[in-house]
Amino acid sequence: MKKMKFLASVGLSSALILSLLAGCGSGNKAENINQSAEGSSVDGPYKEHMNISLSWWGIGVGFEPHDDVVKKIESDFNVTFKPIDIGWDNYKEKSQVWAASDQLPDIITHSLTSDTPAVYNEWVNQDLIKALPEDLSAYPNLKDAMQTEGIDGIKRDGKLYAIPRMTFPRDDMWAVWAVDGAVFVRKDWMEKLGISDPQNFDEFKAMLKAFAEKDPDGNNKNDTTGIVMNTFGYFKNVFAPTFPEFGNKGWVKEDGQWKPFYTSAKMDEVLRQARALYKEKALDPDFAVAKAGESNQKFYQNKAGALSFATNSVFGSSGIKAEWEKNNPGLNFFDHVKVLHPWADANGVKYRNVNSPWWSESMINANVDDKKLERILRIYDWLLSPEGKELFDYGIEGKDYTKTSDGTYTITRPEGTDLKKLYPSMDIVSQLAAWRNAAILEDNAANRAAFGDETVQFVQDELKWMKENTEPIPTAFEIYTLSTPAKDKLSTINFDDDFKRVILGNDDPVVMWKEVLKGYEAKGLQKAIAEVTEAMAQFNK
Repeated sequence: MKKMKFLASVGLSSALILSLLAGCGSGNKAENINQSAEGSSVDGPYKEHMNISLSWWGIGVGFEPHDDVVKKIESDFNVTFKPIDIGWDNYKEKSQVWAASDQLPDIITHSLTSDTPAVYNEWVNQDLIKALPEDLSAYPNLKDAMQTEGIDGIKRDGKLYAIPRMTFPRDDMWAVWAVDGAVFVRKDWMEKLGISDPQNFDEFKAMLKAFAEKDPDGNNKNDTTGIVMNTFGYFKNVFAPTFPEFGNKGWVKEDGQWKPFYTSAKMDEVLRQARALYKEKALDPDFAVAKAGESNQKFYQNKAGALSFATNSVFGSSGIKAEWEKNNPGLNFFDHVKVLHPWADANGVKYRNVNSPWWSESMINANVDDKKLERILRIYDWLLSPEGKELFDYGIEGKDYTKTSDGTYTITRPEGTDLKKLYPSMDIVSQLAAWRNAAILEDNAANRAAFGDETVQFVQDELKWMKENTEPIPTAFEIYTLSTPAKDKLSTINFDDDFKRVILGNDDPVVMWKEVLKGYEAKGLQKAIAEVTEAMAQFNK
């Protein structure tokens, strides 16, 4: 009965339901993969062979070669994975159909806790997903991950129904988030124009205006601009010294109430600063219409003096270092570009970026029995273990690397070999339990072999500077995943578009923003503030 209620709430056409269910039926060709594992002589807790269905973005392609990484995990845990494909454009819709018809895979990949906590509540209430054991001591790595700040916000009746996919390791999370946002700047242009590192917003704006007006490339043409951005989200970090929570779209406690950042009085100065950057030609005039990554080309092609992106974007063949050097043959990226460090706020504090500890999650189908649940949890515990990390970082021992008794690694595969191309499943299995964004930031033999000493050292230096000189943006992580009736309705607000429209406008930006907030009020803003404030009191905040 509960699942039938959920079906009624989905409201999808019968034709669409039938078409989507076809992708989850028993005719999936992956069902027979590795059936030889059933004859395995595995003993102990894995003696009974199990088939485990698993959804992931593009898993059909990634698992198709059935490479040695998949074979190893299936053999070690005596399982056969049944891959269920989802796409970035339809995974939410597919999961609704599968939930409505009792067709969810054993392991469900979704983003309910991050994007739609109201649906997460509904799945819990409809008994669609299984609660994790309250005692996770048998799975120490998983237990440790589940102690991350903010996890309590997705517990329902004291129980967890999801395994959040962490972005960074818990023990160093707030430090490594720091380099997820950065402003790259042409240090050679700064030197040519006699500009020092900005120590406040006005100096920052003046530098960008100089890039646009003083012919820093020396071609006697008016063809340069100040700052461009990979996406608008990276640009928000520019205003952290003015209003820290604006940098990660957090909630702030003002006058005894928890409020969305866009209602704060601190927004006024951010609006004035953003408008000034645009009107005074310091900001790319096309910023509001450019697609993700499109404006980067202006920086690569010497048409912009600054780029808002992430420090770790220097990595890889398509990273900004490679793209910049492709457009500037014979020149070394690091000789001409640096990361601009944040300036202090009015209280002398320099802030570094932090964000939600996770995005997306794994959930277990409520129909999974306790034996299969235990097997799944053991696999996830291994995925989060040092042994799992070693496989994802270095590949298969004896084939891709060797390790001495003192822990020294030697890469034996050809230099520059991408493990994710060598093993197509690696991009999937390495991210099932955690995104592992920190892996590329580590100073180890694998990264130095793949990206070069200079690039690895560049990121290490930035991490060190951020740890020693900045503080994380104050963030109430519980609110990210908190679900209340009125707060859930605020998800229909498109802040980015409203903010861009005000920046592009001609009237007073603060007055324009007050009009925007009136529209938000009609969507239940004050009720949401009241509900969130009451809920946060339960966390003594």
